[in-house]
Amino acid sequence: MSARALGLIAAIVVLAGGEATTSGQATGANAAGGTHATLAIIVNTQNPVEQLSIADLRGIFLGETTRWPDGRRITVAMRDTGQAERDAVLRLVCRMSDQDFTRYLLQATFRGALQSSPKVLETSNGVRRFVFNVPGAIGYVRGDEVDASVKSLRITGGPSPGPAFGLTLPTR
Repeated sequence: MSARALGLIAAIVVLAGGEATTSGQATGANAAGGTHATLAIIVNTQNPVEQLSIADLRGIFLGETTRWPDGRRITVAMRDTGQAERDAVLRLVCRMSDQDFTRYLLQATFRGALQSSPKVLETSNGVRRFVFNVPGAIGYVRGDEVDASVKSLRITGGPSPGPAFGLTLPTR
């Protein structure tokens, strides 16, 4: 694993500052003294995958990996531009700003390297319902928004693999 990847994983762990509970909700405080939430990567319950590395996740979100190990086509579900969850995924997983990600998708589509663009949904509930209804779907929601209709993946490759990785997101 590259030093850059290890640095990214270390940054994610430092941002977490607490532990994920069984409900996926984070505990602890961030450096500013406030509480924070976790972000869970979710898939359809029929998906046999249980864990992904940060590198695997990046390949999926950038459209470089288009099929699950069972051959099913991957469909990415993302939140709207400007949402904290989307910004965090793009920054921590894809290492891009929203503008860079949009440019990347346009260029990949133009070159024919991208088979389909991510499905953009307005709400976390919409992402969860989409993932529930599409067997090859992958998306993300706050840890406290995960329910039995979807499966939360374990993210590996760092010192604290778990069902979610921490983000400094405002809690509700």
